[in-house]
Amino acid sequence: MNATLHAPEVMTAGERAADTAKRLAPYLLVIPGLVGVLGVLGYAVAGGFLLSLNETDMFLNKTFVGLKNYIAIVQDARFQNSLWRTLVFVVASITLGITLSMMFALTLHHVGFGRRFFRGLSLVPYFVSGIAAAVMFRFIFTTSGGFVNFILTSLGLPAPSWLGDPTLAFTVSILANAWFMVPFATLILLGGLQTVDKDLYEAAKLDGSSGLHTFRRITLPLIKPMMGVSLIWISYISFSTFDIILALTAGGPARATELISVYMYQIAFLELDFGRGSVLMVMLLSFNTLLSLVYLWVFVYGDRRYRVVR
Repeated sequence: MNATLHAPEVMTAGERAADTAKRLAPYLLVIPGLVGVLGVLGYAVAGGFLLSLNETDMFLNKTFVGLKNYIAIVQDARFQNSLWRTLVFVVASITLGITLSMMFALTLHHVGFGRRFFRGLSLVPYFVSGIAAAVMFRFIFTTSGGFVNFILTSLGLPAPSWLGDPTLAFTVSILANAWFMVPFATLILLGGLQTVDKDLYEAAKLDGSSGLHTFRRITLPLIKPMMGVSLIWISYISFSTFDIILALTAGGPARATELISVYMYQIAFLELDFGRGSVLMVMLLSFNTLLSLVYLWVFVYGDRRYRVVR
């Protein structure tokens, strides 16, 4: 049997130029937006970092002090307490937020009648400002005339002071934060669920797989990248939440809801100590960045690496 050898096709100069332009086009289209984002964000971050190394007055006259502001913040008992409260707040918000987002996404994915209406309705909290959300929760949990206490009183149960008790006020703050951030995370997860091939579910059903087993072995692995993005969003909102806390409790009672973001506002704009306020900004940015990198490694890059190695 004679084998026929084919010479490799040689691209002309025009074809090579067209192929290069096709491959570079996505990057060229991204560059203007990337430059804008990095320009604004980079200037703000660099300016904030330089400001954290200086002592400033109300007119922003600077005196370089190195790491003095960082040492003062770390040794401040008020910062230590706000850091602890922030970590508890973030962990609770992430746990509640990703659980509710997954439940709502699965429900919206399987709903039949009125699917578009319910999906649109689920986004309403995302379009409400944080201040408005806080005001609504104040009306719901206010001691006198609040909806929750009205229900409890009707059932013959005691009506607590939700926003006057430190533990209850902290809990209400977590609920308000979850109500505000869950819709967008739900939208991300719902988009991931819609990309899963339905034939996989049919095959699992024929094999006798239970719903929970199918969810663990098929759904979760296939939407891991979307889960990572949702967790980045939830973590960012939880670390940076400020408007909800300010309008709901103003950091009280007895500083029970004073998170780092609220403490930063009070230090920078009430005490006019922009140097120490910038230190807190750098810390919040560092927390968000490190946590986002962990999510990307676990849910996106680590998963891809596992598939390649396997």
